[in-house]
Amino acid sequence: MSLATADAAETEFYRVFAAGDLDGMLRVWAEVDSVVCVHPGQETLVGQSSVAESWRDILGPASGFDIVYQCVARYESGDLALHTGVEQLRVDDEEVASLTVTNGFLRTEKGWRMIYHHAAPIHASQGPAGPVH
Repeated sequence: MSLATADAAETEFYRVFAAGDLDGMLRVWAEVDSVVCVHPGQETLVGQSSVAESWRDILGPASGFDIVYQCVARYESGDLALHTGVEQLRVDDEEVASLTVTNGFLRTEKGWRMIYHHAAPIHASQGPAGPVH
């Protein structure tokens, strides 16, 4: 599988995610030990084996949800691309969670691959008017 652009890698990530395709998910990720994944409410996972195990749990036989992703911003420089966006998770046509996400991609000799995924809940409460750091 050769993904010619970071956008193609992101599209494939969400396609295999929605399909519950573990093998496809593992192919989307770069084959480097520096990959990072943060699932909502979870600790940071670093390394191929930790990230792969997390997706085995998420995409196991009990998974049955829809995911809709909308990219809000893209940044690309050389062999690195970062995308930010919003995920909507639904179970049985009912919205379960709205998440803010950052996805990072690296251009490799096999094409663009994911190296970073961080998803966190969007809270309904109003935050501070300005930056907090």
